Amino acid sequence: MKASLPALRAFDAAAQHSSFRAAAEDLSVTPTAISHHVRGLEDQLGVKLFYREGRDVVLTEDGRRLAKATRQAFGVLDNAVNSLRRGARKAVRLMAGPIVTARWLMPRISDLWAAHPGIELEVVPSSQPGVQNTENVDIVIRWARMGEMSDNVTKLLELRPVAIASKEFVAQHAPIAHASDLLRLPLLHQKNHWGWLDWFATMEVPVRNPLSGPIFQDSNVLLRGAAEGQGVTIGWLPLIDPDLAEGRVVRLFDEDISPTHAYFVEVVNRSSARREVQQVEKWLLDQSRE
Repeated sequence: MKASLPALRAFDAAAQHSSFRAAAEDLSVTPTAISHHVRGLEDQLGVKLFYREGRDVVLTEDGRRLAKATRQAFGVLDNAVNSLRRGARKAVRLMAGPIVTARWLMPRISDLWAAHPGIELEVVPSSQPGVQNTENVDIVIRWARMGEMSDNVTKLLELRPVAIASKEFVAQHAPIAHASDLLRLPLLHQKNHWGWLDWFATMEVPVRNPLSGPIFQDSNVLLRGAAEGQGVTIGWLPLIDPDLAEGRVVRLFDEDISPTHAYFVEVVNRSSARREVQQVEKWLLDQSRE
C-alpha cells in the first residue's frame, strides 16, 4: 500500500518545524491530525520517524532519510505550482535589497506599469539578494563588488562611496578636516566593517586599531541614523542624491572614489525565462541607461 499524500505532507511539515503543533499551524489542521498521520506512516513503514525531546520532535535516522526525499519532492511540486500560478497571472517575482528597492526601484515603478500594464511585479525583500533561496524568484538584483560577479549577470548601477553625516553632527564634532579625523568619531557600519576599511584604504588613512560602532543590515536604517545625528556612515552615490539635495545629510569631504560596488541583474533559470521576465529585465536595464 502506498503512503498517502496527506500523511507525507504532514510528516514533511513536522520534519521542517520539529514540532507537531507548528506543522499543524502551517497546514491549518490540528496537532492531533499531524500525530495521526505520522503514526500511521510509521506503522505502514515499520520504522520510527521521530522521537520526542521536550515539546519538540526530533527525526530519527530513518526520519532524516525520508525528510530529505519529501523536501525534494514537495519542493519540485511547489515550484511547478508557483510557476504555473505566476505564468497565469503574468507575475514576475523580483528579489532586491531594501535600499535599491526604496531609492531606485520605487521612484520608477509607475513607468513599469505604463510600459507593461499586464505584468504584476512582486518584490521580495531580502538583506542578501541572491544568497538566500531563489527557487521561487524570477529576477535578482544583487549588490556586490565590481569585477567579482559572474558572466551570467548584467550591471545595473555603479555605486561610489562617500562619507556622510547630518549638519548638526558635523557642527558638534568640528573640526573634521581630514579623513583620519573620522577614526575618533562614531561610525555606522553596513553588514560588516569592510565598507569603512575600504574607504579608509582608498583615502590612504592607516587603520591600526579595530573599528567600532553598530552594524546594520538595512542601509535605510543607516541613512536614517546618519540624518538623525547618530554617527557617520558611508553613502552610495547616486542612491543618496535625494538625501543630499534635501539636506538630510551632507558630504564630509569632496572625495572622488571610483565606483567600487554595483547592483547587478540576474535572471534565474534564464533558459526557461518567460516573456514577462525578459520584459522586466529589459525595462530594468533601460532604466539604468537613462
